[in-house]
Amino acid sequence: MSNMDELRYLIDVANDPSLAVAKRRFKKGIKKLKQKLKRGTRKSSELQTARKWNRTISGNAIIKYGQFDPELATVIVVSVRPERLGGDVVVVDGQHTAMMDIFGECDQDLDTLELHHDKNATLEQVQEAEARLYKALNTQRKNPSKLDLIRNDIFLEVPEALRFEDTLKLCNLNVDGIGAIDGDIIGGSGARIIKTIEQYGEDFSRYIPKAVDFMRNTWGSDDNPLQDIRDDMIHGLTTLFVFIDYVGKIDGGSPQGLNGKKKKLLSWMNSEMGKTSMRKYWHNTAGGNTHFKIVHKIVNEYNFWAEENAPTLAISADYLHDNGILDSDRILSKEARKRLPTFPSDIKL
Repeated sequence: MSNMDELRYLIDVANDPSLAVAKRRFKKGIKKLKQKLKRGTRKSSELQTARKWNRTISGNAIIKYGQFDPELATVIVVSVRPERLGGDVVVVDGQHTAMMDIFGECDQDLDTLELHHDKNATLEQVQEAEARLYKALNTQRKNPSKLDLIRNDIFLEVPEALRFEDTLKLCNLNVDGIGAIDGDIIGGSGARIIKTIEQYGEDFSRYIPKAVDFMRNTWGSDDNPLQDIRDDMIHGLTTLFVFIDYVGKIDGGSPQGLNGKKKKLLSWMNSEMGKTSMRKYWHNTAGGNTHFKIVHKIVNEYNFWAEENAPTLAISADYLHDNGILDSDRILSKEARKRLPTFPSDIKL
């Protein structure tokens, strides 16, 4: 791979269609009455923290780093208060870096970006400026999304990330540029397809393309392909297909599988589900356990049909719930939840 294949100038990226709205709406020029932060260096022994507005230092976050790593040390943003107010140097952002320097007894010259105030500013004005800068730095900057991290891990050839990419390619799907180049686009953050592949991609990988193909064949056609490739629906259908094949093999669940109900449910899915909008199954399922809610909705619709056509082959909500497809309408104590299987991790392979 050459640099030409790997790298792009940001000025070229700025013309990408995906950024057209941001480019149009972003105001030209520089904000009035605002100055660049000044570059500097400080010893950690100089730095103070403001209890009123700064976050608590997390010992667990520091432990994860193990040791002071100058390659990972962020530039510390500080507020340098006027001499008439004591000249204190207050950390606005980067206090964990400073604390690691202290714990490691490193005594580094830490790089800083410094907010300097008018020499006649009052303490209240200085504190307000510090708090506003802290809020801006910690709410307006974009932290890496889960997809950003996956994309990076694909480059680093992390197995789980490669499995994610391969699964998308197998399904001819694309989420935020990952997967099949010309695949159907999954919109949004991709949270549900990430969860689907995390839960089913290793041991039950064949069920994910099965769910996607079912969606395309049920609500689309060669002449009118399905446009709305919803990852919450992929998650729900994958869960249902795995459940259909493995119920009866779930640790702590029912010892009997679906038997004749399996064939009847699959037959109903193939002949009846496409007669109504896909929205019927995903509507009002947001929040926790979306995939379980979708399974319950599908099976509930099947039961309406079964009442008239095959009453002995209905599948109760209790049966789903007791086998790990939790019913979100039930309020469970911690003890009751522990007694139920966790699907799909409690499937006995």
